[in-house]
Amino acid sequence: MPELLEKALEAIHRRTNVSTGLTHANDMNAAKEMFKRLHEGGEILLAEEISAWAEMNGWEKKDAEQLGSLAQQIGMGKKVRIADGPWWEDDILDILMKQTQ
Repeated sequence: MPELLEKALEAIHRRTNVSTGLTHANDMNAAKEMFKRLHEGGEILLAEEISAWAEMNGWEKKDAEQLGSLAQQIGMGKKVRIADGPWWEDDILDILMKQTQ
């Protein structure tokens, strides 16, 4: 898994109530926005890889699968509606990239 993607997943994980997965609209919107930014930045988003990471980091299996599925759909170019926001700083990918160095 690319370091940028892992750092992005850690950021999503920190701001999400993992016990409820993406059921809260704010958590869902933040995840959508991060995946959209990653996709626009050229990252490949694979459901299996992301679901496995989430499960290993304490997400329930169904919630991990939802996260992975969401990521892959966005990674395949599916248009998403993101309410409110922005949920992340404009330069969040740059911030995360600096954490990988």
